[in-house]
Amino acid sequence: MAEMNLIAPGPLKDLARRIFVAAGAPEDLAATTAEHLVKANLSGHDSHGVIRIPAYLRQIDAGRLVPNARPEVVQEWPATAVVDGKHTFGQVAAAFAMDVAIRKAETNGIGAVSIRRANHIGRLGHYAEQAAALGYIALISYGSAGPNSGHSAPFGGAARHLGTNPLSFGVPGNETTPVVVDFATTVVAEGKIQVARAKHATLPLGSIVDKEGRPSTNPEDFYAGGMILPAGGHKGYGLSLVTALLGAGLTAERATTEGRGGGVFMVAVNPRAFASEDAYTGTIDNLAGAVKQVPPAPGVAEVLLPGEPEANSRAERQQNGIPIPEDTWAAIAEAAAQFNIAMPEVAGTT
Repeated sequence: MAEMNLIAPGPLKDLARRIFVAAGAPEDLAATTAEHLVKANLSGHDSHGVIRIPAYLRQIDAGRLVPNARPEVVQEWPATAVVDGKHTFGQVAAAFAMDVAIRKAETNGIGAVSIRRANHIGRLGHYAEQAAALGYIALISYGSAGPNSGHSAPFGGAARHLGTNPLSFGVPGNETTPVVVDFATTVVAEGKIQVARAKHATLPLGSIVDKEGRPSTNPEDFYAGGMILPAGGHKGYGLSLVTALLGAGLTAERATTEGRGGGVFMVAVNPRAFASEDAYTGTIDNLAGAVKQVPPAPGVAEVLLPGEPEANSRAERQQNGIPIPEDTWAAIAEAAAQFNIAMPEVAGTT
């Protein structure tokens, strides 16, 4: 496996911000995107972290990402809204949309928002945490589908047609860590394959097939035309298709005739519209706490709630640094060199 560079979170965030500003983003939009990417790294999800910087720059060069665009609400009902992302950084559009959903949930009990023209929005769990920190339950989905597109075939199919189509849920309590579920509806997210490729590592068997449909553990086979398998067979396929239907249907400006579409859909729920504060938080804390008391299986130290591994990773990496594969670090250095931006010091290797 390739060597990993350890980089302190602060300098890494500043590097990402400066690169995006140099590429045409206003300071605030660059800072929002950099904050999101580095938090993904801190959370242990390197697939959604700074590894994305070179790809975002390529999208800017190609005109698919507009770094100075700002999202806006273009359609609104009391409890719902449609946001036009205007092809800005997906993290900027999604954070804006979640803010809108939370404001609506505050007064209406629930807020539902879809996002048109959204780019890659990063780690979905970020927005679930955004809502949970303010005491709101959240659901976020990002789905797409279309002939010969995406990364996955439908169950029983032999051609790419679906994205990795992730889902995230966030449920806050009071005394317990918010329960944050965040997963692709495929066995692995495409970004995890990028990370394995950068590390010169193999993938778990059962994650991908090559272009001939044969099981493979080599990340290069995916990028040569292979496919990621749906998680749980027909069950993951069903969830994946639903995220695509929600994303496409709730962002549509006109009926599609090509079998393709996609978008983001998110919901914020105010639990105080359903139960008193004490009844809700007391119940969530009690149920989540009871799960924590389940005896661990042999070889397992403790039962963790969804969201705890990310919180633990943030604490560890904040102190010890973020590991970045050498190939990824070299690609970021090449991107920084376009703008004569100096790279931060490597704190160590692992």
